Amino acid sequence: MCGILGACSPDRHLSSPLATAAELDRLVHRGPDSQGWHVDRHAVLGFRRLAIIDKAGGGQPLYNEDEQIILTINGEVFNHHQLRYSLAEAHRFRSRVDGEVLVHAYEQDGLKLLDKAVGMWAFTLWDRHNHRLILGRDRAGKKPLYWRYHDGVLRWSSELRGLLGDGLPPVDPCAIHDYLRFGYIPSPRTPWQDINKLPAGHLLILERGSPPQLHRYWAARPERDDGHQPDDAETERWARELHERLDEAVGIRLESEVPMGFLLSAGLDSASVFAIGAKRLSPRQVTAFTIGFAESDIDESPVATEVASRWSAKHILRRVSEEEAATLEEVLAWVEEPISTDALLPTDRVFRSVRAEGIITVLAGEGGDELFAGYSKFKRACTWLPGETEDNKVSASPLERYLRDEEFVFSSNEIKLLLGCDRDDRRFSCMESEAGGLDTLGQMLLFEQRLRLPDRINLRLDKLSMARSLEARAPFMDHRLMEFAGRIPRRLLHDSEYGEKAILRRAMSGLLPPSVIRRRKAPFRAPDRWFATGQAADSLLDRKNIDEAGLVDPEMVAKLRCKSAGDRGSRERLYSLVVLHSWYRAVKRMFDQPQSSVGASSNE
Repeated sequence: MCGILGACSPDRHLSSPLATAAELDRLVHRGPDSQGWHVDRHAVLGFRRLAIIDKAGGGQPLYNEDEQIILTINGEVFNHHQLRYSLAEAHRFRSRVDGEVLVHAYEQDGLKLLDKAVGMWAFTLWDRHNHRLILGRDRAGKKPLYWRYHDGVLRWSSELRGLLGDGLPPVDPCAIHDYLRFGYIPSPRTPWQDINKLPAGHLLILERGSPPQLHRYWAARPERDDGHQPDDAETERWARELHERLDEAVGIRLESEVPMGFLLSAGLDSASVFAIGAKRLSPRQVTAFTIGFAESDIDESPVATEVASRWSAKHILRRVSEEEAATLEEVLAWVEEPISTDALLPTDRVFRSVRAEGIITVLAGEGGDELFAGYSKFKRACTWLPGETEDNKVSASPLERYLRDEEFVFSSNEIKLLLGCDRDDRRFSCMESEAGGLDTLGQMLLFEQRLRLPDRINLRLDKLSMARSLEARAPFMDHRLMEFAGRIPRRLLHDSEYGEKAILRRAMSGLLPPSVIRRRKAPFRAPDRWFATGQAADSLLDRKNIDEAGLVDPEMVAKLRCKSAGDRGSRERLYSLVVLHSWYRAVKRMFDQPQSSVGASSNE
């Protein structure tokens, strides 16, 4: 797990190839153990290392035999042993590091180098002989990668701070529209003009004489569903195979040469990953980390404690108080993009606890809700037959129907009033066309996995774990498990006996206690009132701050603040505006600081 950045121009020599050295220093939190460089006349590849596999000999960049192919990678190829075995007869390996298999896979298979790889990655591959540069992001979008192309030079970085130089570019108003519509900024946009985010499952290819070209090599897509109701025997077969596939996904992610732990809530997803991992690692004691709250209606620690005790785990409980809400700006400085979720603060605090215990790698439960329809917004769709909709939704597009049930987002009319115009460019029309042949629930799952999972869930998980120099692994985002989940009959995702995520509850019923199996879905979040009302909103959403930022109309914000603070929907939208302005103030302050302090990490 690392940070990568660099610059390349296949058509001409770089004028100052080491101009990226200062930017690499800003990524030190992603790789505090060492750094490495490749420099030639056309390309410079920089690397910061967090040592997980082959601690002694796993430095980067990685080279093929004649050093004409150079690779830097952030992430893990979890099936590297299997790939190494298949490649070893024709290729010579220099290290035990997992990413080296991609060097030789490219030698053998070219642009199909990822066809057999399982894992999470953002990588750069420079083919000196053919003057070809390839950037790649993993299928589920676990690892981010940003890029910009100007005057024939492509620059890239694991984080935005590696591309911003000494000042901030103009804010992209279309990205602000996207944020208000989705609660995050879907790829390929970022908050800044002319800086792009590589979409999940894509390669970016730069060759001599041509501008960069995007190539999609994989995309999440639930299969068509015929609406049939499986009998008991078929249901049992689906549950058994799901358990086997999840067990495989967890098992392949347990390899590590550094201490490993588990994130554990009372939720089904994290408890499933924890229980499978603890069983596989038995009789070794495992360590689990839980966030708790004083508010009993959202505090999950009692059930998490029961699950941890069942496996005799060392259980670290960290309680979050309302006073800590004041640190939201600091958290958003690490995230670098506005993401409207009140899971930001709890996520940051649990990773602080993990690092304080000396743990370097953790397994998390993210992704289960997006695969198995775990959110309350899916409940009604789970009961519809393919092709059925409510009368008042017939005229709406699939994406519009999906967003009507999304949290933290504004209506089209509210967005027009906040921005003073309509900036909807219909850029998701192709995705909607793909969704058109699916049932209503299938459409919702497609949007969850294509949009929300990579650019909201995974961005939060990556940025806040790497801020503490941690690697977070999410077994539910194994692409083989995602493909399998897309084949499960929709009728098995929700039933009268188990409720939401019924098939996953059945699959885990022999390994988890009834307190988890029968527990209804509860989101991992801090109370929204901490941020949407009181001091945070007063300081960030006053007329002066909104005018200075220039992102939204202050009169419209004032009207929204006048609405009842007791209404959850109003609080969620106010929180979205708090996040937006807290993010903007955070990045402005970051560039007001001395550059030596930018990127410093506190691993308390």
